[in-house]
Amino acid sequence: MSSHTLTPLGGAPAGRTVRVGWDAPLATFFAIAWDVPADEDDEPDYLAFAGAAPYEVSEVDTVLELVSPYAVVPEDLRAQLLNDQAAEGERFRGRPTTELVGALALPHARTPRQADAIRAALR
Repeated sequence: MSSHTLTPLGGAPAGRTVRVGWDAPLATFFAIAWDVPADEDDEPDYLAFAGAAPYEVSEVDTVLELVSPYAVVPEDLRAQLLNDQAAEGERFRGRPTTELVGALALPHARTPRQADAIRAALR
């Protein structure tokens, strides 16, 4: 799994964190942006969150678009993420939990493409 921490845009609250990357075990790109709450007992305020399910985000541009309102997106980040994907590959199929995770995720697939990819991994 790769993870790139981005620089928040100017004027962002202290404690804003923005990350993107490739999650090989789930075969998805991911994006997450959050603000640390003022009260440490509160939950973080998630501004963007995608890529927590198998095959959820197959296009690198999707995660870059999700985080661009919250962070500076370096010009070479797209290429870095595609290199991460190529180097790490896809490791969802054939894992011990593929059937369990796939069966649980399938009813919640956000796109037909995601559903088809999960079904293919379950064969």
